Amino acid sequence: MLTHTERQEALALMRSSADDIAAAVKGLTPTQLTTRYIPTEWTLAQNVHHMPDSHGVMMTNVRLALTEDRPTWKGYSVDGLADLADAKSAEIGVSLELFRLMQLRIVSLFEALSEEQFARTGIASWGERSVDDLLRIYAGHAQSHVKQIADTLAAAQK
Repeated sequence: MLTHTERQEALALMRSSADDIAAAVKGLTPTQLTTRYIPTEWTLAQNVHHMPDSHGVMMTNVRLALTEDRPTWKGYSVDGLADLADAKSAEIGVSLELFRLMQLRIVSLFEALSEEQFARTGIASWGERSVDDLLRIYAGHAQSHVKQIADTLAAAQK
């Protein structure tokens, strides 16, 4: 279980995550957003579109854990979703706004949870995990993609 301080730190990361992603891609052209600069990495647009996809699944799994007894959580293919036409689009505005709104909603839910609710669990493909585990995992998720975006932009300069 996370401590109160660790939860507050995780929530602070989640509060800033949408702004951090938006800042990382601000002012980029459609070509910059959709060019695969590193052959084994996603485009910048795919990184942006991934955020509401993944956090939407997390949000659903948290809600299932809070309302059902040890539910089986739905997983998804990150690369499969990234290969869909909408994830390859340079039109990232909707995904940025959707991610921002989703983060506001999930943070407000996390802020209202009791210790018992943070301890509730679900069954993922990688084992039984708690709501606290999902908070810990997803708190830093956006930051890893901000870094991936920065690394991709650095590769584009070479």
